[in-house]
Amino acid sequence: MRRLFLALTVASIALLPAGAAAQQGTADMRGRVLDSQGAVLPGVTIVLRDQDTGNFREMVSNADGTYVFAAIRPGRYEIAAELTGFKKYSRGDLIVEVGKTMTLDVQLEVGGVEETVTVTGESPIVDTTSKEVGGNITARELVDLPSINRNFIGFVGLLPGIIPTISTESFGSDSVNVNGLDARNNNYLLDGANNNDDAIGQRAGTQARTPLESIQEFQVLTNQFDAEFGRSTGAIINAVTKQGTNAYRGSAFMFFQDASLTNRDYFAIKNDSPKPDTSRKEFGGTIGGPIVRDKMHFFGSLERVIIDEGVTINIPVRPDYNTTTTEATRVWNTVVRFDHQISPNHTWGIRWLREYSPQFNQIIGTATLDAAREEDDLDQTVVWTLSSVLSNTHVNTLRAAFTQEDVAFANPCFNGNGRQQIDCEPTLAFQNYTGQQSSVAQDRVNNAYQIEDTLSWFLPGRRGDHDLKVGLQYQYVEVTSNAHDNLNGTFSFGRSNADFTAANPFTYPDRLSIRVPGIGHSVVKAHYIAGFVQDKWKMSDRLTLSLGLRYDLEVLPTPGLDVPELGLSGDSPTDTNNIGPRFGFSYDLGGEGRSVLRGGYGMFYDKSHFDLGITNLFTGGVYSDSFTVNFPANAADPGPRNGQLPTDPFLVNGPTVNRALLEQLYPSGSLRKNTGTVSLDNPDRIIPASQQLTVGFERQLAPNLSASADYVHVMARDVFMSQDLNPGLRAQPVPTSPLVRIHRDVFTAAANQLINVGETDYDSLMVAVEKRFSRNWSTRVAYTLAYARGNTGGVNTQASRFQLLDDLRLDLNDGPTDVDRRHNFVVSGSVLVPKTGGLTVSWVARVLSGSPFTIFNSTVDEDRNGNQTEPLAEGSYSGEGEDSTSADFDGGRNGAYGPTFFQLDARFGYRIRLGSARSLDIFGEVFNLTDRTNFGNPSGDISSANFLRFTGYRDGAVPRTGQFGIRFGF
Repeated sequence: MRRLFLALTVASIALLPAGAAAQQGTADMRGRVLDSQGAVLPGVTIVLRDQDTGNFREMVSNADGTYVFAAIRPGRYEIAAELTGFKKYSRGDLIVEVGKTMTLDVQLEVGGVEETVTVTGESPIVDTTSKEVGGNITARELVDLPSINRNFIGFVGLLPGIIPTISTESFGSDSVNVNGLDARNNNYLLDGANNNDDAIGQRAGTQARTPLESIQEFQVLTNQFDAEFGRSTGAIINAVTKQGTNAYRGSAFMFFQDASLTNRDYFAIKNDSPKPDTSRKEFGGTIGGPIVRDKMHFFGSLERVIIDEGVTINIPVRPDYNTTTTEATRVWNTVVRFDHQISPNHTWGIRWLREYSPQFNQIIGTATLDAAREEDDLDQTVVWTLSSVLSNTHVNTLRAAFTQEDVAFANPCFNGNGRQQIDCEPTLAFQNYTGQQSSVAQDRVNNAYQIEDTLSWFLPGRRGDHDLKVGLQYQYVEVTSNAHDNLNGTFSFGRSNADFTAANPFTYPDRLSIRVPGIGHSVVKAHYIAGFVQDKWKMSDRLTLSLGLRYDLEVLPTPGLDVPELGLSGDSPTDTNNIGPRFGFSYDLGGEGRSVLRGGYGMFYDKSHFDLGITNLFTGGVYSDSFTVNFPANAADPGPRNGQLPTDPFLVNGPTVNRALLEQLYPSGSLRKNTGTVSLDNPDRIIPASQQLTVGFERQLAPNLSASADYVHVMARDVFMSQDLNPGLRAQPVPTSPLVRIHRDVFTAAANQLINVGETDYDSLMVAVEKRFSRNWSTRVAYTLAYARGNTGGVNTQASRFQLLDDLRLDLNDGPTDVDRRHNFVVSGSVLVPKTGGLTVSWVARVLSGSPFTIFNSTVDEDRNGNQTEPLAEGSYSGEGEDSTSADFDGGRNGAYGPTFFQLDARFGYRIRLGSARSLDIFGEVFNLTDRTNFGNPSGDISSANFLRFTGYRDGAVPRTGQFGIRFGF
């Protein structure tokens, strides 16, 4: 606590001079006021007015003629300037994008103030004051481009350096991988506030899904983001919802697809399975408008989604289970926003987003129909913001937010029998599929409270102009979980795919995994405190330096470490050294605001994601009232694999749980010594971080056309990995040989501890071309050449498969990260075809290299360390049977690559102009227009019947699917 108090005191003192209005959901505009000869003009009255809402700001140019409007809402603006002896200046339709700084010089002509000079022209497209790497997606793109699930996270992947994954696990849980890192490492902001899942990280995208029609735009920063942004080594996804205007504006829409518009997928055709009775209906609308013109506005969105998604069950080793079915999803999504300009200097607003999305009949992984599960999910976020102009050079923003998830995952038996998982049939985990029952049964409530105060301070004429941003941020997170998982028990059949037959020893299970003595309950609490200072120092008209410093403190109390047998004792770790410097530059090459050379270096800290071993510290300690135990503890029973009956008492009767014996060993409601895997904290654990180095160039080629190229190098260090503190050796190199552990007098099974030894490196060349919508067309091209590698896969908390006793042998664990993609090419765009009266065409096409995997033999444990996934020798390997493939394996972890991915989505429609900003769009969309079968990676286990055999689609891949839509905009 003394260290915490000291850190808070230092942070508070550092922040006394000022806070800063961060660009989280806002933007800046700056420039100089000049006369016709180029001399600076002080004392000029400048008014910046939002053309849609009527809200305005007013200021006077400084002694050196400079002005700055900080922390303004993204939108369409008009700027006016007035000074006695000069003509009035006016320029409108300036598009200010979220997270960017628009630089615009104002030039006044000598004349009477009653005269007005109106300037026209395109808004600047290149930010010559920023070192940040990323891009912005507009509302037009969200509405015009085809999207199979209308989740804005999929649009993030239109930018370079980003690998999108359209999840089939859960509705609205699309995610992205950036910098070759885990999807958890991103930070999602909505209207400047937290929209993250603090329990499982961002591997499922945002906490609450934001409907497309309610988003004004969003910014994606993949590298070199300023010090105001933290808790991320990946990307910042910074979205802004729409706001009401002085006119009533909105939309009404409907999207429809059913089985008649969907092809049978590859495996349904191959297995002669019927086409599932799929359907998708999505309808709703938005409306916004004035309550009091120029002062008070509202915006609302309501969306209903009804989905019966087709699922093909393909189990080649058991074709009798092959079938098709549908996963049912029923969603209500609501957004309400209110904004009020109290006075020219004070504006406040509040926004509420709520999503309820129950799902039924989920098939996760390779599972039979009776092993389906269900999900009930309620997500919501609320944010309140007060923005105050304190002086000509100071703007303060106070923000408070609340984010919540109330979710339950369970099997139908659990949901239908009064939530008694213990009374459900056991799960049967065969070699190549799971059957009879899902073992999942859990619920979780995640509450996050956020408050931050920030201020922007403009200091002109101090060896250049300084745009200072300083801020203080605090968040409290509490996650309450109840785990009934695996109380029913899971029987594993290591080498069998056949139904159990009492007379056939080969069909007996060789291991039982089961939760004992009862339900697992945990409450994890965390405090996050951060302070930052950021100076955008405009040293000259062409050179801007970006100097930032951020401090992050995470206080996450975990159970004690009193394990004297392993030399562990003391309090839970607290890392107080997370100081992140950020340095960068941007140089206007031509001095005309059209070309910028940029680069930078920064240190970026992540956070401790609860599902990466933290929650296990609360539920899997040395003594616990709920943990998972294995029978036998350290090896599979050798009997069934050798054609003999098992000898373990829990296996001798086949896949039936011996409840009497289990109760005798682990009485219900008792606190017992954990004889399963024990999870231990590490007193030296610190927060993972990455160092990022970039250099790039961007050029405006035409008023609405730009091109950029950036080199990016990311070094992720102190990545969480897991070390077994109770390792052992087998007597024989086979999985049925018991693992004799070194601390078997203390622990029965593994004792895993989080350690900071993981390292990954990422190098990429990111190229982008953007043509904004003008002259009836727009397009975006993004290409990334990248290589991600390290001594860990970089996803989840991984162990070294080569650990031998106390030696992790991390040098042998080197290889590509799990999300390495060498080539990533995507083209998107839309066209309003001339001379057709309104014909529209839009598209998204993506080509991706294959993802890496390892070739191994799970029946062999050559180094006898208890891990049967050591890579085989380098060489060429081939599968056998239908849908098999070949692979060139370079040896080592992730030495082979799966199939490439290609998908072309297109929309063809007609836009009818109805006058007064009203339009009607009628269109059809086709996803995977070429009907390419995009396989997922095959199994790399040479002992598996599915070795190098395609058994399913890649996540997000679909057969050719059609959709009709209609949208009325007003």
